[in-house]
Amino acid sequence: MIEALGALGSAVAELQSLAEATPPGGEAAIAGASFAGALKQALGRLDRSIASADAAAKSFAAGNRDIPLSDVMLSLEQANLALQLAANVRDKVAAAYTSIMNMQL
Repeated sequence: MIEALGALGSAVAELQSLAEATPPGGEAAIAGASFAGALKQALGRLDRSIASADAAAKSFAAGNRDIPLSDVMLSLEQANLALQLAANVRDKVAAAYTSIMNMQL
């Protein structure tokens, strides 16, 4: 969970720094590219977390006793929490989009 919170915090910090450094006239192009990049990085970290947990679990199941069971369980739980966080963020973004689209002008 701490890893997922750190990833989310770094993504927010990156977006804030990009918002402060945006030159006049180029907001739309830079904001679109940076949001897509931040989203791609976050999904990449999520994918690596899940792949790492899966590899540790497979290694332990294959009989590798160099990896303690506690480390395997911890990595699986971290990947689970990261996936839950990503799903919650997705739900919040979808709800915000729906809310904005339903606004009357």
